[in-house]
Amino acid sequence: MNNQIKGMFYAYSTEVIRTAKIFLSIFTGMIIISAIICYLLLGVDEFKMYFAIPFGTYFNVGVVGVLLVKNSVPFGLKMGATRKNMYLMHLYFIAAYSFIMAFLGSTLQQVTEWLFQAVGVTNYIYVHPAMLLTDNWAMRIVVDTFVMIFIMALLYLIGLIFYRTGLIGAGSLLGVLLVVVLYGVFEGWLIQAAVDLFSNVTLMTFVTIFLIGLMFYLVSFPFMRKITIVNRR
Repeated sequence: MNNQIKGMFYAYSTEVIRTAKIFLSIFTGMIIISAIICYLLLGVDEFKMYFAIPFGTYFNVGVVGVLLVKNSVPFGLKMGATRKNMYLMHLYFIAAYSFIMAFLGSTLQQVTEWLFQAVGVTNYIYVHPAMLLTDNWAMRIVVDTFVMIFIMALLYLIGLIFYRTGLIGAGSLLGVLLVVVLYGVFEGWLIQAAVDLFSNVTLMTFVTIFLIGLMFYLVSFPFMRKITIVNRR
């Protein structure tokens, strides 16, 4: 990692850390408030509240994946960074941010589960994709990291397409993808593929999702290579 990549990585990470702190603070507050509600309703029969931390963290990394293009690319070009270095920095950032958010999300769930057990909150139940495998602290980090890299790479690619071709080009691509998805659903092969993928979930299922995410990132390189400082509208 050369100095140019390190500089861009540090500059963008500093900006993202502020928004990540706000997100995690709000998210933790939501968990605390919902846990208090569950505690007050402990005497109500059959009342249970289900909460999925990944829904929030997955949404967060998706937004960051798009903003990585919107905010980082113009800044890098103005600073004279090469497109190759920006592309590598974005890869490092996606991997690091996905792992950190996965670590924080799993740790937050683990700590709050211990607290809930200590105070007797039994009607607050976490759900997580790792429940399809082995639901523990380490497995949640692995699963979330793989899924988050996939989400960030996909949204990064879409962000680059919007930046490079504008609304017309990106809208056309999304329209084609929508037609393909609808055709697959009506024909049944897309639904069957989803059933085959998730009917017997193993760790390799999430590894496959991770590899698809890497493929999306590799596909994004031609858009980065020809990108300019003035984005199209």
